[in-house]
Amino acid sequence: MYLYGDCSAYISGLVHKLPKEELHLALDAFFKPYYSKLPNYEAEAAECKPKAILATAWRFDEFSGYGSYCNFQIGIDNADKHVQALQTGLRDRGIWFAGEHVAPLEEMGTVAGAYLSGEQAAKSILQQFSTSS
Repeated sequence: MYLYGDCSAYISGLVHKLPKEELHLALDAFFKPYYSKLPNYEAEAAECKPKAILATAWRFDEFSGYGSYCNFQIGIDNADKHVQALQTGLRDRGIWFAGEHVAPLEEMGTVAGAYLSGEQAAKSILQQFSTSS
């Protein structure tokens, strides 16, 4: 599920504050009203119970900018140039970017796009520091 705003802040707070042994129960209690609406859901079926739930607390991480999502504001000019600048990075300073925000256009905002941009950044790093042709 993709969360943002107050809902995201709430989940991040759970992840950040709760002990690991309490986390799954708290997250399951939050998400169950949603996943229980899926087709063929049966409350007692083991197949319908999440085995694991992953949530991040990037909202509290200074190195991720206290968040994990970027978007383009309505009316922004030259957004494509912004993306191109991030995709290029600052190679002369040894800085490359990867993530959903610098993915190829058709994959932007997706996990697959984040992966692809990571591959591209790695290729750029290898190319820059390769000693062979």
